[in-house]
Amino acid sequence: MAVSWRSWLANEGVKHLCLLLWLSLNVLLFWKTFLLYNQGPEYYYLHQMLGLGLCLSRASASVLNLNCSLILLPMCRTLLAYLRGSHKVPSRRTRRLLDKSRTFHITCGVTICIFSGVHVAAHLVNALNFSVNYSEDFVELNAARYRDEDPRKLLFTTVPGLTGVCMVLVLFLMITASTYAIRVSNYDIFWYTHNLFFVFYMLLMLHVSGDDWRPYKLRRLYFIWVCRDIQSFRWFADLLCMLYNKFWQENRPDYVNIQLYLSQTDGIQKIIGEKYQALNSRLFIGRPRWKLLFDEIAKCNRGKTVGVFCCGPNSISKTLHKLSNRNNSYGTRFEYNKESFS
Repeated sequence: MAVSWRSWLANEGVKHLCLLLWLSLNVLLFWKTFLLYNQGPEYYYLHQMLGLGLCLSRASASVLNLNCSLILLPMCRTLLAYLRGSHKVPSRRTRRLLDKSRTFHITCGVTICIFSGVHVAAHLVNALNFSVNYSEDFVELNAARYRDEDPRKLLFTTVPGLTGVCMVLVLFLMITASTYAIRVSNYDIFWYTHNLFFVFYMLLMLHVSGDDWRPYKLRRLYFIWVCRDIQSFRWFADLLCMLYNKFWQENRPDYVNIQLYLSQTDGIQKIIGEKYQALNSRLFIGRPRWKLLFDEIAKCNRGKTVGVFCCGPNSISKTLHKLSNRNNSYGTRFEYNKESFS
């Protein structure tokens, strides 16, 4: 029997288009993340230490994050009922697509299982490489504490390792209880194990927050602080001094550029205390010359992206925002971000 393409498109076209978009997004995320950790200069030393395992673990993690964020949507019955019963979805083809929600849920589940296997295997290799390729030159990068440390310690004594093992166990229970044989013979087992998704997502949040892969690349931090009176600097001065001394000890004195500005003065023009001598040499009377500062940073970071983070009054925020959007002759792009605690 010949297939009518018009009928096939009417019945299957939207479904396959959505599947193609979902597949393309997964491939794009995987490949982009793989290239970032394989070729990104900020991950050069980490890649030298871990090799292909680093790229595969991070690329598979991107796919897992995407599908873990999508897998619950097809099972939101209240949302599906609302969409079916409202006029928000006028197309009958699109409404029929909602009937395929369970299929999409299963598809995301299978994808999570496959890439969990890739992710776990890659991290097992990473744990071994952390131990074998331990380097005292990059102690802060290495999860191991010394050369040839037992890789099992990295899996069972760290937050990412321990939560990862627990997530694999929960996922295994959910997968096995989802098989047709168990669902038919005892649906309650399927139902209760599937409700472990709450535990899974709690572990996932802990796993992501504890899985800190810091890039190791020389960058410069400009810390500009403007206050009206000298006493306002004291609550943060100890931490600034500690950072200053830390970078000097690590032979990176130019890593952080601290500039303190006292916009008003009542005669006291320095922070009292011998230990604050380093900060007093960076204390200026008046306000920052923002345009000159932006020009200096742009010149030192030609063709790069520089993050700008502002926490302060709207007047300063507007000034920094405008300067971030301004063109410069060095090809430097400023990304403006604002935080407010008021």
